Amino acid sequence: MKEIGKEKPLDVFLEARPKKELSHSSKRAPEEKRYESLFYWTGHPFVDAGLVALLLISRKNSPEELTEEDIEKAVDFAAKLYARKEWSSGYIHAMIMPNNGIILANPGTTAPISNALKKAIKKEKGVPTKSQTLNEIKAKIAEKFDEQLGEDIVKFIRSTDFRADTLEELIKKVVSSTLNQDFVVHALRRRIKRNLLELLEETQKATNSTSNTPVCVICGRHSAYLKKERYRSVFPLLGTGDVPNYFPSGNPTGEYICAHCLFLVQFLPLVAYKVGGRVLVMHTYPYELMLELHGEALNDVRRNFLASNARDFKRPENFLFHLLGELTRKTERDDLWVNASITLYYFVNNNQGQELDIIHVPTPVLRFIARANSTDPKGWKRIVAMGWRKRPSEEEFEKYEKSYANEVYARLLAEESILPYFIDVKNRRANAKWSLLSFYCSEVLGLDKEALEFIKDVGDRIVETLEKLPDNQLSRRVRELEKAERLYQFEAFFVNLEKLRQRLGIENPLMTFDEFATVLTSYGEDLNVSWRTVKHLLLFRVYEKLHDRLMRASKEVEEAGEEAEENEEVGIFGMGVEE
Repeated sequence: MKEIGKEKPLDVFLEARPKKELSHSSKRAPEEKRYESLFYWTGHPFVDAGLVALLLISRKNSPEELTEEDIEKAVDFAAKLYARKEWSSGYIHAMIMPNNGIILANPGTTAPISNALKKAIKKEKGVPTKSQTLNEIKAKIAEKFDEQLGEDIVKFIRSTDFRADTLEELIKKVVSSTLNQDFVVHALRRRIKRNLLELLEETQKATNSTSNTPVCVICGRHSAYLKKERYRSVFPLLGTGDVPNYFPSGNPTGEYICAHCLFLVQFLPLVAYKVGGRVLVMHTYPYELMLELHGEALNDVRRNFLASNARDFKRPENFLFHLLGELTRKTERDDLWVNASITLYYFVNNNQGQELDIIHVPTPVLRFIARANSTDPKGWKRIVAMGWRKRPSEEEFEKYEKSYANEVYARLLAEESILPYFIDVKNRRANAKWSLLSFYCSEVLGLDKEALEFIKDVGDRIVETLEKLPDNQLSRRVRELEKAERLYQFEAFFVNLEKLRQRLGIENPLMTFDEFATVLTSYGEDLNVSWRTVKHLLLFRVYEKLHDRLMRASKEVEEAGEEAEENEEVGIFGMGVEE
């Protein structure tokens, strides 16, 4: 298991309740029969994802609003999808819950049908026609499915003309043709629905745990459901009966999970995203965010009858940041992000192996992303573009966002500074507004607002000095700041600039001694980090104010060649500027 981010993901497992109504609206009739407090948020990402699926299917805002009719419709909706091969074998079995006996995610689910037909054909050495043989087919299939399927299969065999040169070819043709009929899918759907409703009935009968019964490890409220094993086949990323030491006390029947949590997790596939060959679930607080972020997944399911492919994004963090931008611009609610928390669970769970990456997004980062997308989306896009080794064009941005890892995203998730990405040294441009930079420094980096204003003021004094220079000398002076890679070089820039102010006849000094000491040493415990922070802030201010002149100067220097840069050594008014 790989964990990205410094905060422990266990923080999001704490039980919580959404504080505000969701953007979805729903009227409920007073006469509706309701499951009073039957479903509730648990703080577990997979169980809560299942609850989100129920709410989104029913277009309801909270568990308390769900009705008996809502749950039955959700069960029917899930059964229709899960009965399809694309869901049972290619998705749920292959990625989430292999060999699930509740929702029949198993390529061998139809084996009883195949076996019954093979036995009957071999017995009669041809297509079964005898009543006894046909009744045996009905009985075998009814045992595993229901009588209706048995009757449908017998009717199909009697009405179809099967021809083959050998008995083996005949068996293959009859079995293949039968399994491809719609009535088989309908039978699977009926069985899945029956299994879910039986588990729902157990949920309704769930009792609080006592000292004599094991408690559910997910919600901690009810007694564990003991009628079936609780392996990874019915709950993602658990162990198996072959490895009993995975479970407490070597329990051979699996983890202690109650019917409530087991029922809900069966709906997880409906709202999960398929991203880069794995499954993505986003667990959030407030829960309103979870409904918003997973709403697209269910909409895709409704539209295509397939699991959502997350718009073909290959990386979960890229997809999340993209969704957050859209959500911020849509809701325009700052209060949504005040104490928000998001953790991504990016996993695959099949018979070949299990993998899980936990990606926690720090709350200050969420607030910053919301602010960036609401107040300066173009600036934020330029910052993100700096995070790829090759800067994408406007047309290429979407391709890069969907496919490639981004250093800006990685640094935000690892709680590392992205301050250098706020400036474009090559083009001598500030990538965003000062207001966004200030918000990032105060909310994410934790810099004092008064300190930011002081640095901004120092930046303005630098601009006041530099703007009096000819273009070529302006470019050289800014380059001194850009190329300051050691503290002594950073110090020399200010000393030289103070001498320049004196030569220019600027009355007030650039800084007092105390201010100079503050700039060099007061922003961060690590001296090597603190002055670099100030450097990037000052460059941002210089680029913001003098971008046009700097680009013009750079162009002139490029046209004049190396000789122009050498001539910049001469100071203004024919006087050399001391180094």
